[in-house]
Amino acid sequence: MHQTIHELTRKQGFRRCSSIARHSYLEITNEERTCSPDTGHRRIKDYRGQVILEPVSRQLPPQDQLLTLPSRRDLSNIGRSLKFESGESNSISQQECFKHRFKSWQEERRYKLTASTFAGAVGFWPRRRVQLWLEKIGAREPFSGNLATCWNNIKEEEAAEWYKEMTGNFVLFPKFQIYRENYPEDDWLAASPDGVVDSLIYGLPSRGVLEIKCPFFQGDMSRASPYRRIPLYYIPQAQGLMEILDRDWMDFYVWTPKGSSLFRILRDREYWDALKLALSDFWWKHVEPARQIYSQHVITNPLTQLSSLRPKPRHELCSYIVWASKCIVDNSQLLVREIGGKLQN
Repeated sequence: MHQTIHELTRKQGFRRCSSIARHSYLEITNEERTCSPDTGHRRIKDYRGQVILEPVSRQLPPQDQLLTLPSRRDLSNIGRSLKFESGESNSISQQECFKHRFKSWQEERRYKLTASTFAGAVGFWPRRRVQLWLEKIGAREPFSGNLATCWNNIKEEEAAEWYKEMTGNFVLFPKFQIYRENYPEDDWLAASPDGVVDSLIYGLPSRGVLEIKCPFFQGDMSRASPYRRIPLYYIPQAQGLMEILDRDWMDFYVWTPKGSSLFRILRDREYWDALKLALSDFWWKHVEPARQIYSQHVITNPLTQLSSLRPKPRHELCSYIVWASKCIVDNSQLLVREIGGKLQN
């Protein structure tokens, strides 16, 4: 008998289980796997699951929970309508209608290193590391968005409704979060979470964070497809969010007009130790001393005048962090992947 995702998850206990093991929705095996090619390196448990029933349709959230929930075909048309010439991208991103409904924290972000920039600060994209340095010392306007971020902003609230309907989780939307705010050695780190989830599993608290991605596919929604695998460059952000908010796991939800996928990522403290070391070097060895000089002197060309403080394209730990990110991706759980309401293998 075919059932919708909503009916299946409700009947099989998904609403009650939002921790590592969703025992009645997924068939769990506690299989150990080794991520490192070197024997004896840390081992990470991999909880794999298999969906019991495959639905053929999708139940929409109740209308009183959404202002408007257009069809996926309508959303594809919206995606195509967002194609612009490259020169128009910046002006379009500044329009109020494309800004996030409640994340208006640009001024707070200006003087912090936020989770969404962690991969860039380490050197996942070499040119981005120097650009970020210029932004943080005040020599360049901070990144304010592009068409891809506009698309994510206008679809994030709707995606959150799909996530809540799919899982039954109650989601809170916290404000801008500063890491260890009363400790100056750490309060330069911050994050703006998409949501947090608190629940009880067997009477024990389960604390998670929600991260929503709405990929843009360069505006061509005919190519839209939910991820089968988490891109490596999202892992620094994911682990940073879990550390800053002190959460044990993340639900990484990818929404597209055609379907969605839901991954579970676990907190990795060893990963954070390495990541924080690289971030600290970027901030204290490059950003802070350069910002003090830039604010007190006339600097017309910071790339040359402050060259001794300019960071290299990649931090020396970047290769390790990329490898460790792959380990985390390999051991993440794909809980659900659906296209048009039908669960995929």
